Amino acid sequence: GGGGWADPRAQARSEIAPVPSLLRELSHKAMLPAIVFIFSRAGCDAAAEQAAALRAPLVGSDEVGRIESIVADFKRANGALLDSLDVRRFELLQLGIASHHAGMLPLEKALAEQLFQANLLKVVFATETLAAGINMPARTTVVTTLSKRGDRGVEPLAASALLQMAGRAGRRGIDERGNVLLCRSAWESAPDAARLLARPADPIESNFCLGYGSALKLRRRRPLSECESLIARSFGAYTARAKAETAVAQLGGVEEERRRLRALLARFDRSSVASYAKLQGRLEAEQRSLSFLRAQEAEAEAEMVETLLGFVNRGTPARTSDGAAAIVADDPAAAAAPPS
Repeated sequence: GGGGWADPRAQARSEIAPVPSLLRELSHKAMLPAIVFIFSRAGCDAAAEQAAALRAPLVGSDEVGRIESIVADFKRANGALLDSLDVRRFELLQLGIASHHAGMLPLEKALAEQLFQANLLKVVFATETLAAGINMPARTTVVTTLSKRGDRGVEPLAASALLQMAGRAGRRGIDERGNVLLCRSAWESAPDAARLLARPADPIESNFCLGYGSALKLRRRRPLSECESLIARSFGAYTARAKAETAVAQLGGVEEERRRLRALLARFDRSSVASYAKLQGRLEAEQRSLSFLRAQEAEAEAEMVETLLGFVNRGTPARTSDGAAAIVADDPAAAAAPPS
C-alpha cells in the first residue's frame, strides 16, 4: 500500500532523464557543446536518434550552412567510399548531433571531430575511447553511468577513467570553467557517485613487455646500444627504476633498525634474552586467558540479569552497567507473543 515503488530498480529507471530532456536542460543552462559518454556503440547511436527528436534546433541556420559546406567537401574528397558510409549520420550532423565510437569508419569519426572542433556540433554521444588521445574538448561532459562491463563482468568505473572523461570539460581560452555531469542510472545513485569522486586516482602502471620475437626484430634493425637506450627511455623502465630506488631506501631503513637492535641486545647475554622471550610468551598466554575469563563472566552476568528480570515488576528503577538510570518496562516481543 501507500503507492510506493515495489521495485527500487523501476523507481531508479523512472528518475533517469530522457536524452531530449537532458539536452534541453543543458541548452537552457548554456552548457553546450557537450560530450555524452555512453559505454555502448548501440547506445550512442540510439541516443543520437533520440536527440534528433528535439523540437528546438540545436544549431542555427548559419551553422547549418557551414556544416553542409564541410560535409559537401567531405563527400567530394571521399566519393569512392560514400556507398560504405551511413547516410543517416550525415543527416544527424546537420542537426548538430553525432556519434563517435569504434563501430564507425575512421573517416566518419574524423569528420565528427572536425565539426566538433569548429564548434558546429552541439552534442557528441561517444564511448570512453574518445576521452584518450583525441583533441575534442567540450564545455560539458556527461557520464551516463558509473559502471561498465569489463573482463570481469560489470565493474565500477576506475577513478582514473572518470578523471580522463571529466578532463574533456572546459575549452582553453573559451570557457571559464568546465562542467561535469554524473547521471543517475538504474544501478547507481548519488551515494555511489560521491564514493567514486572521493577515491584517489588509480596509479599508472606500464604494460610494456618485450617478448623474444620483438627483441630479435629490434636487435636486427638497430645496434645494441640504441636498443638499450630505447628500452631505458620507456615508461616501464622508469617505473622499474622508481621501484628499485624505493626498495633501496627501505632496505637502508631496515639495516639501520637491525643495527639499532643489535646494539640494544649487545648488553645482554644469550640466556637472558631467551629467558625474556619465555616470560613474554607466558605473559601473552595469561593475557589471552584473562580475556577469555572476562568474556565468560560478562556472558554469565547477562544470563543472570535476563533470568532475574522475569521477577521484577514493571516500573522498577534500575541502573545499567555503564551507570545510567533506567526503568524496567515490558518486553515488546514477549507482550506480542500469543499465550501458550
